[in-house]
Amino acid sequence: MTTVLIIGAGGFIGRHVAAQVAAAGAMVVDAQAVKPGRRLDLLDADDRAALIAGTDAEILIHCAWVTEHGRFWTSDLNVAWERASADLFQRFQSAGGRRIIGLGSCAEYDWTTGVERFVEEAPIRPHTLYGAAKARTATGLGRLAEETGISHAWGRIFHLFGPGEPEARLIPLMIRAGLARQPLDCGPGDALRDFWDVRNLGAAIAALAVSATEGAVNLASGSPSRIAGIGAIIEAYFGTEGLLRFNRRPLSPGEPMAIVADTGRLRGELNFCDPVSLPDGLRDYCRVVQKADRAQMKGRKTRTERGPTCPPP
Repeated sequence: MTTVLIIGAGGFIGRHVAAQVAAAGAMVVDAQAVKPGRRLDLLDADDRAALIAGTDAEILIHCAWVTEHGRFWTSDLNVAWERASADLFQRFQSAGGRRIIGLGSCAEYDWTTGVERFVEEAPIRPHTLYGAAKARTATGLGRLAEETGISHAWGRIFHLFGPGEPEARLIPLMIRAGLARQPLDCGPGDALRDFWDVRNLGAAIAALAVSATEGAVNLASGSPSRIAGIGAIIEAYFGTEGLLRFNRRPLSPGEPMAIVADTGRLRGELNFCDPVSLPDGLRDYCRVVQKADRAQMKGRKTRTERGPTCPPP
C-alpha cells in the first residue's frame, strides 16, 4: 500500500485531497498526526525535521500555505512558507521519498498578456508577493528534481468554491445574499473566471499524486464562467432575482477580465473528468449553507424557549 504524507490535510483543500487519496486505496498520513499530543509548526525547522523523521511516506502532497483571505496576497508569511517548503522538499527527498506534489496558483502567470487561456508554458510573471513566492517554490522543486531525480508535479490552482472557504470570497457572499434576500453589489458581470468545485480539485490532486505526470499541471475546470452566470444559478436556487447587482464595483488593480485555464494536460495525460458539474456544485453549496443556517436558527429558538439558565448552587 502506498503511503502518502499530506501537509495541510485538515484545510479547505487538504481534507478533500485526503479523502480522495484514501478512497483510492492509499494510506494517508496527516502531518499533524505524526507527533500525537502537540501541533507541529511547519514554519519551524525542528518541527519539519521531526515530521520527516516520523514517517516513511513515499509521496508528499503539500497543501499548506498562508490562506487568510485578502491578506495572503501581501503577507510576509508567503516568504516564510516558500523557505519552509523548500526545506520540506529537500528533507523528504533525502529521507527516501519518491514523489512530491506541490500546489501553486494561477497568480503565477502574467495576467497582462491578454491570452484566452493560460497554458502551463505561458509566461510566469506574478504581480503579487503570493504569486511570486509560489513561482519561486515551483522553480526550486523543479531544480531539486533535476539534481536528484525525484519525481514531482506542480499543480496550478485557479478559482475554487465550496463549504469551508473564507466567507468573504465572492461566491459565499452571493449565497449569503440569496439566503438573506439582501442586495449585493458585485463587479463586472461579464468577467470570466475558471470556477471549480473543491471536491473536483481533491480528486484531481489525488489522481496527479499517483500518476507519472511531471512538472506543471493546471488544475481547473478549463471552462470560462461569467460572474453573472454564477450569480444566476445562485439566485435561481433561492428564488430571487436582481439581488446580485453587477457592474457596481471595479476589478482589483491589475486583475484581468478573463482568467481561464487550458486543461489539456489534466484531461489528456491524466484522463481526468470532473465528478461534480458547476451547477450541481453551486446548488450543493447553497444547500449546505442553507441547512447550516436553519440549524443555527433552530438552536437559537430552542435556547430562547428554555429561558436563561442559572448556575448550580
